[in-house]
Amino acid sequence: MFKNFGTVLRFSLKNMAGTKGFKVVTVIFSIIFLIAPAVILIAIGYNSSKDSSLKSCTAETVYVDDETDSDKAFWQGLYGLPEEEYKSIKYVVCENVEDALSKAKGDESGIVLVVKNKDGLIANVIIPEGSKVEKGNAKNYLKFIKNYNRYFTIGLLGLSEEELSVLDTESIYETYTESGYKKGVSIAEDVLSSEELMREQVMKVVSMALPYATIMLLYFMLLSYGQTLAQSVVMEKESKLMDTMLISVRTESLIFGKLLAAIITAMIQAFSWIAVLALGFFAGSLISKAIFPEGKNYLTAFIDGMKELNVFRPGNVVIGIIFLFLSFVLYFSLAAIAGAMSSTKEEVSSKATLFIFPLLISFFILIFAGGMNAETTKTWMLIIPFTGGMILPANVMLGYVSWPVILAALAAFIVLIVALIYMAGRIYKMMSLYKGNAISISEVLKRTFSKT
Repeated sequence: MFKNFGTVLRFSLKNMAGTKGFKVVTVIFSIIFLIAPAVILIAIGYNSSKDSSLKSCTAETVYVDDETDSDKAFWQGLYGLPEEEYKSIKYVVCENVEDALSKAKGDESGIVLVVKNKDGLIANVIIPEGSKVEKGNAKNYLKFIKNYNRYFTIGLLGLSEEELSVLDTESIYETYTESGYKKGVSIAEDVLSSEELMREQVMKVVSMALPYATIMLLYFMLLSYGQTLAQSVVMEKESKLMDTMLISVRTESLIFGKLLAAIITAMIQAFSWIAVLALGFFAGSLISKAIFPEGKNYLTAFIDGMKELNVFRPGNVVIGIIFLFLSFVLYFSLAAIAGAMSSTKEEVSSKATLFIFPLLISFFILIFAGGMNAETTKTWMLIIPFTGGMILPANVMLGYVSWPVILAALAAFIVLIVALIYMAGRIYKMMSLYKGNAISISEVLKRTFSKT
């Protein structure tokens, strides 16, 4: 049945994976996927490690045009705010903005502040002529107002100085688990509970993101190599070599050899990118923590948390890869059938729906049936190969799938794949010497399974 299968495989693999274009694309995207995560993590680490403390505005006097009709004593109360750089500022309340600009003229360390109440506090800072306060430092004063926005807003609406002092009282916020609350131990104080909470958050993200990543990988690889496979299958028919080919190579060998070559090519590229992407995130996390040890962000916490999670165990990863391979075989078999039905490369384009539509239909079934979250996926979605091929690899790696379901899905995959490859071989043999007009898919299937 598989006479000269190895020869077909080697020849097809050389034509697909041995080309300069394949190597260049693989290397270029590998470099991008290696560098991009590291740059992103380092940038996030830099931003999260920035000193968030309020810097000085360098102004010694603020000339105030207060158009809110508040008590002038409010501005003296600013000396009590817990910002050392701003406690020494002198406030001069003026009649209007012209009066403020006039008094500030020539003051090298003065700025003008205009405050209004129009459905909320409006604050504008003006650097008067002769002032040496830089623009960036003037913006620091606006940041000071934003940091104490509640204090300014309520104070300018008419609260007394004593009432405003209540706003300075430090509030205490704590988060508890139920057991921790009974013990009086918050999550921040309970390291174990904190780690458990982090694991739960990470698992929710991973359980939803990984199935989508698998589907995207399968979809783009099928788009990239499905058409190539279909055109490769039709190549001998179009070049009039079928009379010679059928003497030395069985149709099943020809189809399966080309099919396996396309799958190996796609998986070499896919796993190369996955490997360098994982390496980029891991290296970026290490570099970010080494350069910015105080910087904390979600991505580095995610990567650190993965070590504590009971997922991606070696056995599950191997089984997940096997199912990913079978998923490629399943959908690429449909592309081989599309090629077997076609007599020319132009006909292949019209038959592309054979391997694109099943993928899209399965995706929408999973979306509407709630199968895109690994925690809530139903068993039938995993066992049916067309839907299982899209989510089963991710679910197995995450440890959500039991052994009975794994074995049932494996059996379903093998039966359907063998049937599709056999069908592709029969269709190819039937259509190999066909020279008439293009016939419909239903007619091809009808003739394939007929006794004549």
